[in-house]
Amino acid sequence: MSSETVETTISAPTVIDESKLISSVLRLAWPVVVQQVSFSMVQLVDTALVGHLGEDALAGVRLAGQIFWFSQAGMMAVGVGSTAIIARRVGAGDVHLASKTLHNALLMALLWGAAIGLLMWFFGGWGLGMLGAEEGAKHQGTVYLKAASVGMPFWSLIYAGNASQQGAGDTRTPMITGILVNIANILIAYTLINGAGPAPKLNVLGSGGGFAGGAMIGCVLVLSVLILRRRGVHWRPLRQRFDAAEAGRMLNVGVPAGVEQVQFNIAFMLYTRIIASLGTTALAAHGVTLAIQGLTFNVGFALSVATSALVGQSLGAGRPDLAERSAYVTMRYALVFMGIMGILMALFGRQITGLFVGGPTEDEVVDIGSKLLFIFAFALPAIAISLTLGGALRGAGDTRAVLAIMAGTTWLVRLVPAYLLAITFGLGVPGAWLGAVLDINTRALLMFLRFRRGRWKHIRV
Repeated sequence: MSSETVETTISAPTVIDESKLISSVLRLAWPVVVQQVSFSMVQLVDTALVGHLGEDALAGVRLAGQIFWFSQAGMMAVGVGSTAIIARRVGAGDVHLASKTLHNALLMALLWGAAIGLLMWFFGGWGLGMLGAEEGAKHQGTVYLKAASVGMPFWSLIYAGNASQQGAGDTRTPMITGILVNIANILIAYTLINGAGPAPKLNVLGSGGGFAGGAMIGCVLVLSVLILRRRGVHWRPLRQRFDAAEAGRMLNVGVPAGVEQVQFNIAFMLYTRIIASLGTTALAAHGVTLAIQGLTFNVGFALSVATSALVGQSLGAGRPDLAERSAYVTMRYALVFMGIMGILMALFGRQITGLFVGGPTEDEVVDIGSKLLFIFAFALPAIAISLTLGGALRGAGDTRAVLAIMAGTTWLVRLVPAYLLAITFGLGVPGAWLGAVLDINTRALLMFLRFRRGRWKHIRV
């Protein structure tokens, strides 16, 4: 076996250095952590900027965020499929075929982004109504969605381009893109929301404009890098053509991941509907807390992406034993980080929530939000296990097993207890979040058992 370490800019097949496994894992993982934090900050910043416009604006934008995550289904299908296949091909030393996969991934991402953007523009308000938004929140959320929908084709291309680069082992470029997208979003959104300088004061519309503007800038950066790159996985739009067989191979791996996202978002909409029935104040507290916990959740997701690349490349190099070791190393680091974040949430939930809330119901929202962060702290170690080992299974192509686990726990273990605890037993939003914690811990156990069985080592993609 080669002793080359994982490189972040691909010029040759990447192989993990067994003698320095921990440093190899961290070198690949830390840029993904920064990237995911940057992307999660896009909605966190939107929440902070909009939170002082009032309860309706805050609730509307957070509900619009739920519809945005529903659009991730197609992006995830393309992203997971391209990551798994490109990682295998890079691990096997076939950069040409990896570049072919990249081209097909970008074309499918563009089609999905355009379609979902149109749906958000014309049916976003209907979706907010289905989530239980009251009239004021529905109006504000619709304004946000129409502006943000313009950026969806660009956001979809960013997602596919970054996923492909991560599968190839280049995690630093997506990290830089993520940082620049967030900076652009902050500057544009702040300017348009508040009417800074010569810009008009657009309030919630400005927040959606910031999202769309940041996506456009990020897309230009991602595609420019892929076109200008001369070595490793690259994009030659005028020399490559769409390949139906290659697209089918990618979707065979990725579609279960997309279905996983669809079913989870449908279930999460029902979950949000339960909370919305408790009133706008409860919904606002739920939304703010989601934005805060999303920051830690996405760090775990970042490690999941890194694990997918590590496992895929190791399997492509014919080293399933190395893939297994890499996954466990990443899981241990995720457990340490999530454990620390859980302690901070449990101890300082009120102070953290207070940073993102304003308006006449501020005290009540902060009180509920601090309770939710305390409850969620008990899910963070399980999230570390679920995300990293789920990423390992996806990187190996075992996406159907992940789909089955996610669907079973979400519908049976989350929704039923959430309704009983929140509505039947009158515990309110904290009761609904207890159902979520039960779901996450059950999912982690099942992911661990599936990974330990080892069937993923023999899957062909």
